[in-house]
Amino acid sequence: MTMMPARNSGYAAPRALNVTALAVLMESTEPELHTPGQLPGETLAETAARRAAAADIVDDILTELAAVEFDGSAA
Repeated sequence: MTMMPARNSGYAAPRALNVTALAVLMESTEPELHTPGQLPGETLAETAARRAAAADIVDDILTELAAVEFDGSAA
């Protein structure tokens, strides 16, 4: 007996994971922007501001990528 489904079971193999958005984010931003926790010498207010900035930047980049993906044009 095998754990693999039979070819005629109707099971569809998962599609390959598209990591384009992740690659663009990592290429377009500084690593410190996504560092969890506080950076050395950073206050709690600065940490909160960095996290808010990271969220805004990620949102902007993903919005632009979605516009290109679905509309074929930049946002």
